[in-house]
Amino acid sequence: MLRRTRFRAGAALDAFDILLTPTMPIAAVPHGSIYSATNPANSAEEYMRMDPDICQYTGIFNVTGQPSVTLPLAQSAAGLTIGIQIVGRFGDEATLVRVARDLEEARAWSFRQPKVRAGNK
Repeated sequence: MLRRTRFRAGAALDAFDILLTPTMPIAAVPHGSIYSATNPANSAEEYMRMDPDICQYTGIFNVTGQPSVTLPLAQSAAGLTIGIQIVGRFGDEATLVRVARDLEEARAWSFRQPKVRAGNK
């Protein structure tokens, strides 16, 4: 089944240089929510069942092994990072790395100062 899924995903994307998707279907997982890995009310089994809800875009490529990268290219009105995922063809990591490099140069995120800070400082 894994081999069939991998083949289908590769065939579906073979005609394209890259695929762009959101990293997650929401801007960020609220701290302590049911989707938070640190929520003490969730068992490991419950968290694993909920994982596909927030990893629906990244999970398939983790399974199929296609090259992909997520980049923090935007911010929500609340200052939370919004990521995009770039997926490449099997064996074409070079295109993926070039696109990621070009996006970083065009929209550098390393110099952004977050508006949201954790802790008491």
